[in-house]
Amino acid sequence: MCARILQQCEVLRGGRQNLAMFLGVNPDELADWVEARSGPPRSVFEKAMEVILAEHERRAALSPPPKRRKTDH
Repeated sequence: MCARILQQCEVLRGGRQNLAMFLGVNPDELADWVEARSGPPRSVFEKAMEVILAEHERRAALSPPPKRRKTDH
């Protein structure tokens, strides 16, 4: 799970080098985590989750709310 989240963060932050700088970690260490050879420290994982949540909020703000059906109350 951690590796997948970090892979998504790589895309959102524009690559591994940018993500490593954002997280304040060594790119080689980040590579181990992204490739699931080991897991990141909790603080790094939490910062990565902030990236994912910020993207989720950004997308939610762009999309209109779902239309309600007549049966919805």
